[in-house]
Amino acid sequence: MRIKLYTDIDREGKSFKAGSIIDIPEDNVPKFIANGWGDPVEEKKAKKKEEKVIKETKENKEEKETK
Repeated sequence: MRIKLYTDIDREGKSFKAGSIIDIPEDNVPKFIANGWGDPVEEKKAKKKEEKVIKETKENKEEKETK
């Protein structure tokens, strides 16, 4: 899960500054929140594109057969 840090932290041999967003295991999330080290970040969900409605025009209408 992704967490936004409130404090500087050293993790896995790397230094992260406050405001950084890092991935941590789900099991560690409650520890980070309880200690005030950060809060979970909601992942952006891809928005579904709305289907484009085709307006009925003379060009889009099918020609009717006439006798």
